Amino acid sequence: MRTLFDEKTVAERIDALARQMAKDLPKDFLMAPVLTGAFIFAADLLRALYRHGADPLVDFVQLSSYAGARQSSGVVTLLKDFSIDIEGKTVLLVDDVLDTGRSLHFGKAMVLDRGAAAAKTCALVKKLTGHAEDLDPDYIGFEAGADDFLIGYGMDDDGKGRGVPFIGAV
Repeated sequence: MRTLFDEKTVAERIDALARQMAKDLPKDFLMAPVLTGAFIFAADLLRALYRHGADPLVDFVQLSSYAGARQSSGVVTLLKDFSIDIEGKTVLLVDDVLDTGRSLHFGKAMVLDRGAAAAKTCALVKKLTGHAEDLDPDYIGFEAGADDFLIGYGMDDDGKGRGVPFIGAV
C-alpha cells in the first residue's frame, strides 16, 4: 500500500471542510453518513463542525453497490434507511469515496423525494474516473487516480483496512 494522504493532511483537510460547511449550511442541518465506509470520516467531521460552531443532527443511511468486490455492481441497494423524518431538513450526505457516483446520486434523489429542503453531498475522496452518474459533490476532501483502490480512514478491501489512520492505495 502506498500513502496518498497522511494523517496530518487528512486532519487539516477535514478541518477546512468543516469550516466551510459551518458557514454554508443552516445551523439545524442533518448530517447523514453513508455506512459503512464514511463512519470514521463522519466522526472526525462532526467534531470539527462542532469546533466551528455547528452541531448538526446525525442519522445514518447504508447504501451498497460493491458487495465485497473492488468494482461497483452498478446497482445501489438501500441496506439501512433513515430513522428520523427528513422532510423539510437540509441533509448533508457524507460518503467516503466518489467512484461511479451511483451511491451519492441514489442517496441525493432519495432525500429529495422524501421532501428534504435541500440535499448536499460530500465525499472524502473523489476518484478521477468517468462517473456513471452526473454528480458534482458540494464538498470534496481529496482527489485520487481512477485506478487507485483506496483503503484506510474507513475505506476497506473486503472489510479489511478500515482502521488504517491515513488514506492509501493498493
